[in-house]
Amino acid sequence: MTQPKQPPAGVETTPLGDVVPLKVAAARLGKDPRTLIRAITAGELRGGAMPRPERLRWYVYADALPPEPGSVTAPPAVAGVVEELRAQVVSLQEANRLLIAAQQELLDADQSTHEAAEKYRAVARGYLDALAQFMTPGHLGELADL
Repeated sequence: MTQPKQPPAGVETTPLGDVVPLKVAAARLGKDPRTLIRAITAGELRGGAMPRPERLRWYVYADALPPEPGSVTAPPAVAGVVEELRAQVVSLQEANRLLIAAQQELLDADQSTHEAAEKYRAVARGYLDALAQFMTPGHLGELADL
């Protein structure tokens, strides 16, 4: 059996993340594959070569390349908006949980006793808390960023 070819010293042989074959990386960068091999060997481009019996299988890390043509990438400002919306969804879910819990308390209240009046007041406070969350601009996480 033939020994696999080994890459030059200092070139990694096991990818640790998303990689792209050398040919694809060369096309995306508009460069000759030999130029990319020199850049990987010199440590100028993140990549490596997997040992194979016939020849090395070179690769480049996907995050070291520009986006694929036609792919849509979100600008950094959009990422912030997405996080803001995610926080608002969490706040709304918590408000809904409060409303559901208050409704259950209301259904469990015994209407014939003084205890029922206290339960109704507690339920009303629960509804008030939940509605206040709906009416508060933004989300509750903003209150911690004072």
